[in-house]
Amino acid sequence: MSLITLSIPLFFLLMGIEWLCGRLQGRRVFQAPDVFANLSLGAAQTVFTAAAVGLLAGAYTALYVHRLFDVPASSALAWVALMLGVDFAYYWFHRTSHRMNLAWAAHAPHHQSEHYNLSVALRQGPVQPLVSRVFYLPLALLGFPPAMFATAVALNTLYQFWVHTELIHRLGPLEWVLVTPSHHRVHHACNGRYLDKNHGGILIIWDRMFGTFEPEAERITYGTVKPVRTFNPLEAMLVPFRELAERTWKAPRAIDKLKLWLMPPEWHAPGEDAPAAKVLPGRERYDVSPSRRVALYVSIVGVLTLLVTVLFLVRSPALPRNARLAFGVWFLASMGGLGGVLEGRRWGPWVEAVRLAAAPLVVVAL
Repeated sequence: MSLITLSIPLFFLLMGIEWLCGRLQGRRVFQAPDVFANLSLGAAQTVFTAAAVGLLAGAYTALYVHRLFDVPASSALAWVALMLGVDFAYYWFHRTSHRMNLAWAAHAPHHQSEHYNLSVALRQGPVQPLVSRVFYLPLALLGFPPAMFATAVALNTLYQFWVHTELIHRLGPLEWVLVTPSHHRVHHACNGRYLDKNHGGILIIWDRMFGTFEPEAERITYGTVKPVRTFNPLEAMLVPFRELAERTWKAPRAIDKLKLWLMPPEWHAPGEDAPAAKVLPGRERYDVSPSRRVALYVSIVGVLTLLVTVLFLVRSPALPRNARLAFGVWFLASMGGLGGVLEGRRWGPWVEAVRLAAAPLVVVAL
């Protein structure tokens, strides 16, 4: 079982503490539909990673066979070097994800929330690992064992959880070295001076070294420059790719169609309207007001779906690939169906009926 899966109870405990601290300060930290979308997208990435475990781990293992050195997992110095290497690779993956449309489409779901709390840390692009893992492959050639590498990546990811909060302000001298909530709030901003800044995972020194550091100074507007305006996690996941595909279809020349996938989000083909680049502070947040019955249904069934997903994550190493893929399809239907019900879409109840009918088979298979 991975460190991330083992940490799930801790995530919810810390979210509960954040909610309580917010209440004591008279603040509403969480918005229920947003939390639903955040948790669903986070679960979707873990499901995808489990379903595609052979693909994601296979490339690293294949390169490790041709390693240049043998790095001992018992060496403390090797662990320090690996943690630095992972964080350095993460910085460049993260920076690339904001400066290349293909990588941004995979990463964008993490930035879509117009709120900022610990549940946003769990909101991830489901297919993002296909992009991020490429940046870590040099570590395999350097000789860091796959299990050691997997642990270091998990520790890097776990560190980033706590920085997704507005309740912690500045942390004095630590601000010079570590990524803090203040730094990461800037990263999640979509207004002007904050765009594409503070990409570090654990260490902020990479941003200071490579010119992408920006301190928190003005009021922050969270979300993406072009808001998605949906709490349906399946739709939120697909929107960046759909918009990129539509822009590609409309581009006049073959070279422009190719460049669209490789250029920064603000680049546009000749004759194409320039993408939005400016967001006014205090932009109105998207919201929905479901009936009490709908809210209760999504809450109860959503929690049960997440519990089944945790069971899948625990059992996935022992499951055949076809079973993992089948669960992935069922979970995608869960995201779409629950999101459709939440937002009052006519097709939502029909999708829910089909996937709930299949739920007993899923549980038995697990």
